[in-house]
Amino acid sequence: MGHTVIQIPVPTVDDLCRRLGFVLICPHITLLGPFVDLGDVDASLIGAVRRILKPHKTFDFRLTSVGNFGDLKYLAPDPTEPFIQLTQTFVAAFPQWPPYEGAFNKIIPHLSIGDSLSAPEVSAVEECLPITATATEVTLTWWSDDAAETEVIERFPLSTYPK
Repeated sequence: MGHTVIQIPVPTVDDLCRRLGFVLICPHITLLGPFVDLGDVDASLIGAVRRILKPHKTFDFRLTSVGNFGDLKYLAPDPTEPFIQLTQTFVAAFPQWPPYEGAFNKIIPHLSIGDSLSAPEVSAVEECLPITATATEVTLTWWSDDAAETEVIERFPLSTYPK
């Protein structure tokens, strides 16, 4: 079945993955997910997301360290505030869809890199940090249940003026 996610793609991480010999499917930082069922995506929902994002500008950030939630390793963005603000904006607009189904009390922006990385692989990732990136768009993306398949349903470019 799968689910949708509102996320910021981070394609610069693809280069890191290729250099280190592992694959990430659709590297991103989640703003709100799981979100609506695929069948609930319609013009009204897309219009609402577009209106929510209209005042938001592109922003630069860096992925500066490897963190973990149990076995799950992630790259931590700096600054975190733009991601937290965007998530809070979406939560205010869609309170029926709390981040991660309400499983956590705190919003911790992160880019998941895997739950089976060895210590040498984590060290290799850390040696490549920081990674500089720019959030230029938000996507509404469908993820399969096993996260092996994704499809970008809609792209929402962030404003570039004024930055």
